[in-house]
Amino acid sequence: MIGTLLFLAEAHAEVESGFGLKLDILESNLINLAILIGLLFYYGSKVVGNILDQRKTKIAQRIQEVEQQQQQAAATLAEEQQKLAQAQATAKNIIREAEANGQKAKEAILARGQQEVERLKATAAQDLQTEQERAIAELRQRVAALAIKRAESQLREMLNEEAQQKLIDRSISQLGGSR
Repeated sequence: MIGTLLFLAEAHAEVESGFGLKLDILESNLINLAILIGLLFYYGSKVVGNILDQRKTKIAQRIQEVEQQQQQAAATLAEEQQKLAQAQATAKNIIREAEANGQKAKEAILARGQQEVERLKATAAQDLQTEQERAIAELRQRVAALAIKRAESQLREMLNEEAQQKLIDRSISQLGGSR
């Protein structure tokens, strides 16, 4: 293309004056500048357009990826919030059940303790009653032994040999024998 432009410039120069260069810098620079801008616009617009289209496509893809990641993050956040809510509800249920079980255990322990106290009271009362009965029986035996000793000593003092023999004979005859 540049070759074509040079050829046209030479042809134009030959037509006017043959061979030569224009020395008017302002005119020749404007033409050159216009040609350069035209060439840049013609060829550059395609290249720049392609580059911009590629960049636009990449940006659009990146935006789409970011939006997808944002949607995934939002979905994950919602899922995790739901799991957190479920975990909190489960924790509340566990705490409630633990409190209920603790209350039941407390009541059961108190009931067992009360039963144990009642059993110990009953056992203590029974032991006391048994000990009292044993003490009373022992006292009775001692009193009886003392009474027998005293009666024997009084009988010995009051009875002589002959009276003792009569008493023994009378007791034997009452039992069914004779002497």
